[in-house]
Amino acid sequence: MSIKFSNRHIYMKNNHKEKLLVQEAGTSVQMQILEPNFSTSSFDELYWKFNKNKIIIFDQEDVEKYGDFKDRMEFNKETCMLTLNNLKKTDSGLYEAIASADTDRSVAKYTLSVMDPVEAPVLTVYNSTDPCNITLTCRGHDLSITSTCYNETCEEKEVTSPGGVTLSLSVRDGAIICNHSNLVSWKQEYKTLTHLCADKGTHTHTQRHLHTHSILKLLC
Repeated sequence: MSIKFSNRHIYMKNNHKEKLLVQEAGTSVQMQILEPNFSTSSFDELYWKFNKNKIIIFDQEDVEKYGDFKDRMEFNKETCMLTLNNLKKTDSGLYEAIASADTDRSVAKYTLSVMDPVEAPVLTVYNSTDPCNITLTCRGHDLSITSTCYNETCEEKEVTSPGGVTLSLSVRDGAIICNHSNLVSWKQEYKTLTHLCADKGTHTHTQRHLHTHSILKLLC
């Protein structure tokens, strides 16, 4: 099995006739015919199904559309490619193209999962009476991580929900980074903490800088 990435989606290729697609809500997806050497002359009728219900019927001349999202569908008569626009989470499911002549044959199959982008996480720093010791909390949606830092050495943690959402707390180049991600998006907040114990005689420890990034995961 191979994995390929693009700006807003990831797909894992299982074989030449079946693919798994993970796509961000609000975007579009294209489903091509996967049968090698496919030709439009090889069938009398072609139809696309969503969860076993016909949504496209093509008889070499006319195209009929069905289903709740028929106004968001596009069909290419030359390639038989199906395009779904403005994706919703309810569009998740099994899509299959069937070419019908003397017999029916499956020429493409996609399992589509539509996900919402993650929200920006929140990174909070709690100071203690010890200027060398701080507590960090990283929150994103229903996930939360709490960690401690002593003299700029922090405990790194990561949690993942059953739905594939990951929240992580890490330290890179003097910055404490809270990452919130899933398969289609990635957002982060970070704080730079320097000279935590520069002067143990005072409680003036560090200058803090907060930057929040809302960036799509570069799936390329």
